[in-house]
Amino acid sequence: MCNLRVLGLLLAIFCLSSCATKPYVETDYEESYNFAALKTFSLKSEKQDTKENILISPFTFSHIHNVVNTELSKRYQAVTENATPDFLVAYHVVMEEKLDPNTYDELYGYGYWGRGYRYPSPFFYRPPLASVRVYNQGSLIIDMVDAKTQQPIWRGVSEKRLSRSLSPQKQREILTSAVLEVLSQFPPVK
Repeated sequence: MCNLRVLGLLLAIFCLSSCATKPYVETDYEESYNFAALKTFSLKSEKQDTKENILISPFTFSHIHNVVNTELSKRYQAVTENATPDFLVAYHVVMEEKLDPNTYDELYGYGYWGRGYRYPSPFFYRPPLASVRVYNQGSLIIDMVDAKTQQPIWRGVSEKRLSRSLSPQKQREILTSAVLEVLSQFPPVK
């Protein structure tokens, strides 16, 4: 009996951990570029000069800068601004409000499963009701640029739906996870 309880508890923990959402990550790169030759990097600071990122906290940008620098320093050597690195790193954060339309049909209910079939009756049927939810979509973009040619060589993008009520600490945890997910795919495996 005790083994069944332990097994049930482990199964519940596994199911809950698999429900945790990871950010969606997409990468693109120059296929002919020799990524094995990269040894040094320099990290550009993000400027808050556009209306898209002026509302983002400077502490958030500082956090991203530190995480990107720490993660890349594990694999490459950071250089000072006076030295010429092999590649430059730039990052951008974009917050967008998006709409999620949802309809409810009183005959069949919500979504795919509904609330069960009800017999159609022309006297009681009403057209579907519509509602719209507004949510924030956050995107973290990390670009790698060849320092000599100034041509882009790699881009990683992480997207995640965000809640408006996130604390600054939770935002930084999500950003740390996004940075690590994106940089785990650099350099690309050919």
